[in-house]
Amino acid sequence: MLEKLTVRNFTAFTHLALEFLPGANVFIGANATGKTHVLKLLYAALSSQAVTERREGEAFARKLQNVFLPRERHLGRLVHRVKGGETCEGVIKRHGRDLTFSFSNRAVNELEFRSRWPSEIGPAVYVPVKEMLANAPGFRSLYQTREIHFEEIYADIIDKAYLPLLKGAPTQDRKLLLDMVQEAMEGRVVVKGEQFYLRNRQGELEFTLLAEGHRKLALLWLLIANGTLLEGSTLFWDEPEANLNPALISTLVAILLQLQRQGVQLFVATHSYVVLKEFELQRTMDHALRYIVLERDSATREITHRVADAYLETLPHGVAQAYEDIYDREVQRTLEGVL
Repeated sequence: MLEKLTVRNFTAFTHLALEFLPGANVFIGANATGKTHVLKLLYAALSSQAVTERREGEAFARKLQNVFLPRERHLGRLVHRVKGGETCEGVIKRHGRDLTFSFSNRAVNELEFRSRWPSEIGPAVYVPVKEMLANAPGFRSLYQTREIHFEEIYADIIDKAYLPLLKGAPTQDRKLLLDMVQEAMEGRVVVKGEQFYLRNRQGELEFTLLAEGHRKLALLWLLIANGTLLEGSTLFWDEPEANLNPALISTLVAILLQLQRQGVQLFVATHSYVVLKEFELQRTMDHALRYIVLERDSATREITHRVADAYLETLPHGVAQAYEDIYDREVQRTLEGVL
């Protein structure tokens, strides 16, 4: 599992040191506080080190370029912007061993790199905000042969969704998860050629006609059914609430916590009060759950962080304040109507 991240002068951060739990790590913060950048950096490290052939960090450098898409693919543009020359440095600890990297703001595709990670790395999955399964047919061949401006996270998630289902009957743990997802989306997923369908009592419905919230649940079903999300894997999910009816968020969080219980490490970035409260309301003693609040200091403009193992300890933060403001305005409007 990922245990710790330390970076200096990386994108929005002058310095950041985070420690993670083996379970669910939930990021809270306003826009432009670096939540997505943390998820992408960790994903790039895991997915690049899982390749069979690599040399002196070339795979990691290439993954950073393709995941972040800096201008002209220059790594140096990922260095925190300050006057004069500067260098980005980072350490990512996994299973007690370090992966270290550094590159200057003049770097194109070269970096200093050293990894002492164990060679066995479980699958890393990044679910982006935009759902891609409805757009999957033809996308892989287009991405491989043409220069199109899509972050590689989109091609990666489509590749993982197309993996064939595991042979044989699912284990009891996998069946529990699959049943939870099938009940929520009222069907199961079938793949014909490169087209995804939801099969239910009414027949087969192509994903272009399916609600986007259900397509997100369908992606989870596929990743569980084809064995991508098993013990030892890592799931990064940016804004799981996007285009999902709030009534389904309770089910989604229940599925995520069940994945955590089965050995999947979670990294979730959210702007949703409902997601945050569902995590807190559904947690039990066997759930490892940590909240990480990223904030921009009003005086220095640098990004700082707070860590809490209970939701109340995260307060105040922007998500809660927005809901409190709505409540206060509603009360004030009601009083004005009475008066």
